[in-house]
Amino acid sequence: MPEGDWDALRAQDRDLGEIFGPGCLDAPHESPFEFFSADVAIDGVVVKNVCVRKKGFIGSLDVDKPSLKIKFDEYVSGLEYAGLARMTLNNAKQDPSYVRQCLGYAMFADAGVPAPRCNFARVSVNGRDLGVYVHVESIDKRFLRLHFDDASGNVYEGALSDFRPEWVRTFEKKTNEDDPDRSDLDAVVRVASAPDASLESAIASAIDLDAFITFMATEAFVAHWDGYSGNTNNFYVYRDPKTARFHFIPWGLDGIFTVVPRREDLPLSVLSHGALARRVYLDATLRARYLARLVEL
Repeated sequence: MPEGDWDALRAQDRDLGEIFGPGCLDAPHESPFEFFSADVAIDGVVVKNVCVRKKGFIGSLDVDKPSLKIKFDEYVSGLEYAGLARMTLNNAKQDPSYVRQCLGYAMFADAGVPAPRCNFARVSVNGRDLGVYVHVESIDKRFLRLHFDDASGNVYEGALSDFRPEWVRTFEKKTNEDDPDRSDLDAVVRVASAPDASLESAIASAIDLDAFITFMATEAFVAHWDGYSGNTNNFYVYRDPKTARFHFIPWGLDGIFTVVPRREDLPLSVLSHGALARRVYLDATLRARYLARLVEL
């Protein structure tokens, strides 16, 4: 890509005031990163005029080795590579082992949770070797078709997002973006505050409860402290039109398999900051299901 574009791309940054300042719960955290045109060569196959941009929320941002998003079909409709319309290249800045992410996604998949595929790439830009990146499958309709019978539903990305009334507007809709209807999220907000006596049936009416308990247990098992259960961050949800229930999808696993920031009086087996995770753990019946699943895993 033009050298000036590369310098502009890698220098872009986020404004922490917009993420944590006044009004931060009013809408999704918009990406400040611009699209740039580039030619991409993968194993000798050249794909011209694709879109490249910087990616990252806070901890993975880097000027010298930025994480990257590649969109093959941004400028040329239908353009793809090996069946992919997008590639996500993570710089592993928070994963010095480089293997946490691929191991973690594999463990979610083994537990039966829809999880992105993961491998590795060696990346160079304009002849400069940037080193090894972790290539994680993007959460898009191609991903949905691999895991669900109906891929036409709504996907939302959660980044410091939760099913609390004051937080729900921060979810970013990633499919069906032209449809402003977000009532499916509002339904989850209602069940998250259901009375104790009807909590299990209420949650099960809007979320695949067995799948969520497995997701929640796997987050604790791999110590994904910066995920939904532990920090209301780094996750996707998909509402399957066939069942009218949400499924959780893991994301951002570069901080797993490490010491969990927590209060000293809390056990390592519990991550329950997210509203749904907290309700599940505080309910005796659901807690028993959670602990049984954790033992199985």
